Amino acid sequence: MKKLYLLICFVCIFTGCKEINLHTPYGENDGIAPGKVKVLSYTPTPGGAEITFQSPEDEDLMSIVAKYTLASGQEMESRVSAYSNKLSVEGFGDTEPKNITFYAVDRMENAGDTTNYTIIPNTPSFIDAYSTLNMEVTFGGIAVTMDNPSASDLTVEVITPDSLNQWTTAQMAYTSAKNINVTIRGYENKERTFGVIVGDRWDNYTDTTFTTVVPWEEYELDKRNFVEVKLDNDIEMNAWGHWMGKMWNGSHNYTDEYDMAHSPNFESFPVWFTFDLGVTANLSRYMYWQRLGDNYIYQHGNMKEWEVWGRADKPTQDGSWDGWIKLLDCESYKPSGLPVGQFSTEDKEYATAGEEFIFPSDAPAVRYIRFKALSTFSGANFIHIMEVSFFGKPVNN
Repeated sequence: MKKLYLLICFVCIFTGCKEINLHTPYGENDGIAPGKVKVLSYTPTPGGAEITFQSPEDEDLMSIVAKYTLASGQEMESRVSAYSNKLSVEGFGDTEPKNITFYAVDRMENAGDTTNYTIIPNTPSFIDAYSTLNMEVTFGGIAVTMDNPSASDLTVEVITPDSLNQWTTAQMAYTSAKNINVTIRGYENKERTFGVIVGDRWDNYTDTTFTTVVPWEEYELDKRNFVEVKLDNDIEMNAWGHWMGKMWNGSHNYTDEYDMAHSPNFESFPVWFTFDLGVTANLSRYMYWQRLGDNYIYQHGNMKEWEVWGRADKPTQDGSWDGWIKLLDCESYKPSGLPVGQFSTEDKEYATAGEEFIFPSDAPAVRYIRFKALSTFSGANFIHIMEVSFFGKPVNN
């Protein structure tokens, strides 16, 4: 009998309970909508504005909402709590007047009457960047540069005709770098037209700027001809079971973090090492891959600053710098600028793609290369390099 009584009690309890929806307002609803929002002033921002307002004096006020529509037709909403007196709107693609609709919402989601307000945004960041656009012929294609001082998220699309003479995307770059550099290569030494379009994350786009160039002729030097050269004062690049030849074995995948050349520890910078390209060439550029992997990019023994030296004739065994010519000062670029140990998705993509360094057009033809390391990102007194590729035009030996 006691068990039957308990069973009846439990049935009564559970059948008498109602499921509570925690995603709806809870409590008494006075049915009274809050008062109107009073807009006081605004400060224009690139493609938007920061707006100062006065909230209605309702005890149950929860938030202030601003709604507006972008040129793409996308409906936008900016919402702040009852304790704020400012909110921001963004995403406009021009500097024409824009209408913003404000209203207040209470804790029971009663919405007050609307207030309309007009703002005039500053020039959007994608247009500012586009105004600094520069397109120059380079080896195998064009080099695109722009300034993006606000570090806004931008897209840079480069288009060119395909084999059927139809416009197609040669490259689409997504970047927030302050100094934008996009290089498109792989085209023949024949006249070709390129176009550049700049956009932002709200689907605002510029017109297309076109240029017609004849890409400079270049070839990738055959890495099978690269050979380590051990001079008396060079640092070894064979520590921890690695060796210099790994720098030109063609492996630079993000997951191949142990496939690299690695120096032993040393007392201080600078240190240097030497190798033979196997052919004398007028160098146009080289690609550099730092040691990749989440535990290594832009840290550990990855070089931050270094120099590249070259010469055409065979160096002396004692390692003397006589006869060597400095070709480049190099610094590894980290798009985000985040502290050591932190990196963004763009940092990872940039490092994985490899960093490109351009040789001066008047640099002499060389065969022997010397890297002089000046610093590492983390201050480590050892260096490691995953891969290098050299490009240019070989000359008759």
